Amino acid sequence: MSVSLSGNQLQDKVTMICNDLYAKGQKVSVRIVLSLLPEVSSTSTVHKYYKAWKDELEANQKSLLEKMGFSEEFTRVFMAEITRHATEAERRYREIAEDAKEQSLIAIDDLERAEERLYKQTALLDQREKRIKEVEAELSQADKSQQAITQELRQQIESLTEQLNDSTASNERLRTELAKNELLLDSNKELVTSTKTQNTELNDQIKLLNAEVVELSKTNTRLESSQESKLELIEELKDSKKSVQAQNQQLDRDLREIQQERNTLQASLSDLKSTNSTNAQRLEQSQSEVVELKTNIKQHVETIKHYESLYSLENK
Repeated sequence: MSVSLSGNQLQDKVTMICNDLYAKGQKVSVRIVLSLLPEVSSTSTVHKYYKAWKDELEANQKSLLEKMGFSEEFTRVFMAEITRHATEAERRYREIAEDAKEQSLIAIDDLERAEERLYKQTALLDQREKRIKEVEAELSQADKSQQAITQELRQQIESLTEQLNDSTASNERLRTELAKNELLLDSNKELVTSTKTQNTELNDQIKLLNAEVVELSKTNTRLESSQESKLELIEELKDSKKSVQAQNQQLDRDLREIQQERNTLQASLSDLKSTNSTNAQRLEQSQSEVVELKTNIKQHVETIKHYESLYSLENK
């Protein structure tokens, strides 16, 4: 026999199986009882406990038959009904206990899933907080770069504007000198040659200055175009900043939702723990009721024996 049950425990199991079969009106035999005990492989072991149950049953029936004068059929039916009632009550409370254990296991599984989900939500929240910090750092760096570019463009524009103003003033002075020289040429023929030469030189200088003015204008145009590009880049950076701020706000909303869901999961966890505690209390109550029922059955048997004694005294 490869079992870990004591003799009393095995006797209780065999007695319970026999009482259940007897109460249902089914045949009770060693082979049937052995088939319902997978942890026992020895027929002789089951036969010993089966015989103890049968001897007790026959002794009870015989005692009732002798003392009360009841028929054997009535005694068998009465004992079968008492056994069926006890077996049915024990089965019902056993089902209640098993249901409570099952609900407890379900609650534990739900608790584990809720904890796992809470851990995942916490990890996701940490990642989003880290991303928010990175975006804020990138935005701050973009703002600094934008300010530096804007300041540099302003300085270049101011410098080119000053150069253009200087060139324009110089051109005006040369034109004034040219007009004066032309007047002197009309009044003084002797200075014609030198004046023409000087005029030619002045014209060359004017052409050079005009070329410089044109070049400065082109440079100014390029700088204005570059400034427009920089301004467009600034606008794009501003739009990117707004987008990042919108993402930041969305992440904040997600964070609040995750925190609310976390609170909900914690509340559900508390409810599951409360349910588990209630099921444990129900199990203890069921066990107490089984004990109470066995006590009531014992009291009924003692009452029957008492009435048997009274009946026997009256017959005497």
